[in-house]
Amino acid sequence: MRILTGNVTHYLFRNQDNGYSIAKVILEDESEVIMTGYFPELSKEVTYTFNCEETTHPKYGIQYKVIAFDKADVQNKEGLIAYLSSDLFTGIGPVKARKMVDLFGDQAIKKILDDKLILMEVGLNRLQIERFYQQLYDNQVIESTLVKLYGYGLSSKMAMRLFNKYKDETLSVLQNNPYRLIEDIEGVGFQKADAIAELFSIKKDDPRRVEAAILYGIKTYSFSKGDTFLFNKQLDTIYEVMLPEISDQKKSEGLNRLIESNHLLQEDNKYFLKTIYDTELAVSNHIKRLMVPIEDRTNEILNLIERAQFDLGIEYTEKQKDAILSALSSSISVVTGGPGTGKTTVISGILYVYSKLNKIDLGLESASEEILLVAPTGRASRRMQAVMNVKAMTIHRALGYNYDGIFLYNENYQLPHDLVVIDEASMIDIFLAENLFKSIPAHTQVIIVGDEDQLPSVGPGYVLGDIIASNQVPVIRLKEIHRQAKNSNIIGLAQVVNEQRVEDTDFESREDIKFMYLEPNKIIDTIKETIKQALSMGYDLYEDIQVLIPMYKGPLGIDAVNKALQETLMTFSKTITYGEKVFTIGDKVIQLTNSPEKGIMNGDIGIIKDISKSKDNEDIIYISFDDHVIPFQKGDLEDLNHAYAISIHKSQGSEYKVVIMPLVRAYMRLLRKELLYTGITRTKTHLSLLGDLRLIEQASKVLNEKRQTRLAHYLNESIESVEVDVSPYDFLE
Repeated sequence: MRILTGNVTHYLFRNQDNGYSIAKVILEDESEVIMTGYFPELSKEVTYTFNCEETTHPKYGIQYKVIAFDKADVQNKEGLIAYLSSDLFTGIGPVKARKMVDLFGDQAIKKILDDKLILMEVGLNRLQIERFYQQLYDNQVIESTLVKLYGYGLSSKMAMRLFNKYKDETLSVLQNNPYRLIEDIEGVGFQKADAIAELFSIKKDDPRRVEAAILYGIKTYSFSKGDTFLFNKQLDTIYEVMLPEISDQKKSEGLNRLIESNHLLQEDNKYFLKTIYDTELAVSNHIKRLMVPIEDRTNEILNLIERAQFDLGIEYTEKQKDAILSALSSSISVVTGGPGTGKTTVISGILYVYSKLNKIDLGLESASEEILLVAPTGRASRRMQAVMNVKAMTIHRALGYNYDGIFLYNENYQLPHDLVVIDEASMIDIFLAENLFKSIPAHTQVIIVGDEDQLPSVGPGYVLGDIIASNQVPVIRLKEIHRQAKNSNIIGLAQVVNEQRVEDTDFESREDIKFMYLEPNKIIDTIKETIKQALSMGYDLYEDIQVLIPMYKGPLGIDAVNKALQETLMTFSKTITYGEKVFTIGDKVIQLTNSPEKGIMNGDIGIIKDISKSKDNEDIIYISFDDHVIPFQKGDLEDLNHAYAISIHKSQGSEYKVVIMPLVRAYMRLLRKELLYTGITRTKTHLSLLGDLRLIEQASKVLNEKRQTRLAHYLNESIESVEVDVSPYDFLE
C-alpha cells in the first residue's frame, strides 16, 4: 500500500454513473502519476492524501489504484483560496476567500462547517452565510461520507455506489438496515450486505438479518430453479444454507413477520414471494380476459387456405390446414412443435388468410399497424421478419420499453393491433408475460408460437408449458417432420434426443453433422480448425458461426474458449482492457444486461468497430448492433463479454448455419435433455459435436426438474374465484 499526496489536474476518464475515474495527479514533489478507481470528482484546488496500490498497465505503464482518500491535513494556501472563490460558491470572490483563509487557516473548511457564524467575521450577512454554508456542505458531504465508508472497510467502488444511491442519507441507511442494499443496489447479495451489517455490529440473530436471509434465500431459489413457490422442505434447505446458526424459534418468528408484512404469502405448505404470486396470478387473469368469442368465419377461412396454397406455392397437410383454421377461429391459441414440423409454414398461412379476411396488404408498411409480430430477442425477431416478410420486433421494443426501464404500453394504454403473434414463447418468464398480456386489448387475436420441449425461461415461471397444460386454449401440436426436413440429420438427432432414443449407432458423421471423439486437451484446437474451415467455405464469423457451451468457468468454459478464439481470430490493432478482459477492434461481443438507455438488451450480439479517444481523452468503444453503432465508455464494459462462445441459454431464439458444441465431463452437472435439444436445434446447416460423445446419450436421459408453478392452476380456476390486487406500477421498479 502506498500513501501519496497531491492535487488532481484533470480527468482522463470519468463514468458519471458509477464514479470510475482515471485522473492525472501532481504529487508534492511535482511528479505526475495516473490514479484509477472509484472516487468522486475531486476539486483540483484541494490537496488529497490517497491510499493506493501500485499497478502496471500493459500499455500505459505504472498506475495507482485508489483504495481510499481524504483531504490532506495541510492544504496549500493558494489552492484553498482558489477553491473557495471558484464557481462552486456564489458571491465569494478571491478577496473574501483570502480573508477566510487568513482568519481560519488551512482548517478553514472544517471550522466553517463546525460553526457557520464565524463567517460574520469575513463580512457576510445572514443570507450570504446560509447560502455559502449550504453550498460548502453539499460539496463536502460526499467526501466526508466516503471517508467514513472507507473507514468501515468498504471498497471505493462500493462506497461510490452507495453514495450515488442514498446521497447524504447513506450512513443512516446503513445504520438503520444495511440489508436494504440487497433490493436497492444491483449486484449486492446477502453476503455483501451481511458483511456491511457486521461493521455496524448487527447481531447474527437480529430480526432484520433473519428476515433478509429468508427473503434472499427464497428469491435466489426461485430465480435459479424457475419455481414460483416453495414447499416446507425447500424452505428448510434455505434455512440450513442461510441461517445455520440461528434457532428454529428465531427463524419461525422471522418467517411469520414476513407473512404478516405481506412480503411472503402462505397457502397450505406453499410459500410465495408476494411479487411473484401477484405476477403469476395477473398473467392468468389477462389471458382469461383475452378468451372471448369471435365471429365464426370457417367457410371463408377454408376457402382462403386453398387459395393460399396456390398463391404461396405450398401444399398444406390436413394437420396444417386444421392448425390455420383453429388459430384463426380462436381469440387466443398456441402453435407448438419442433424443428422441421412446419411451424413457420403454418404461421405464414395464418398471416396470409388473416390479411385476406381483413383486407390488409402485407406488402405495405401500414400492415404492421394492424398485425404485430414479436419475439423475446432481437435475433429471433429478425429471423421472424425475414421468414414472414412482415415487420417484427422484440417484445420490449413493441411495448415501448424506455430509458427508465418502464413500459409505455400497459392495461391502461394498450397496443393498437388486431392480431399479435408471439414467437419463441418458451423463453418468456412470468414478468415479461405479465407486461405483454396486460397490454393486449380483449378484441385482439393472439397466437402463441413456441417449442414446448426447449429450455424454459431463465426467469421464474413456465408460461408456455402452463398455458398448454391448462387445456384452456386451443393447442395445435405439430409433430410430423415434413419432407423438406426429413433429409436433415440435425433434425433427426434432435428428435431422438427429445424422445430419449439415443444409441451409439446415432453417432455417425454425415454431410451436415460431425461427431468427433476427442480428449479435452484437443478440443480447443479442433474448435479453431472447425471455424477456420467454415470461414474458408464462406461462412461469416459473426452471423453464421457459433460455439455453444453450457458453463462459463473452467478450462473448457465460455470464458476460456472465448480467450483462445480471440487470440486466434483477432489481430489486436487497437485494444482496451477492463479487468481480465481485453477488447479489440473486430471482436464479437454480447451484452449481458438490459440497457434501455442504449437501446440494446440482454443477449444482443455486436461487433466492435472502433476504439478511439473522445475530446476529453476518454476511451470510447464503438459497437455495431444490427448496423446501429453505439458508443461504450470504459465503465460500460462491465456488462459486455466476448461472444465467439456463448451459453446455450443465450442462444435461444437464434439460428446459426454452423454450430460447434463441445461435450466434456465438467459440463455433466448442467447437461440435461432440454439443454442438449435446445443447442442442437439452434443449427441450420452444419453441427459439430466434439469430445466425450457418450454424454449425448447420458444427457438425453436426464430431464430438467419440473418447475413448481401455479399458472396452469390459476387458468383452470373460474375468473370470479380469483382476486387480484395488482397495480400497473407494481413491476416497474
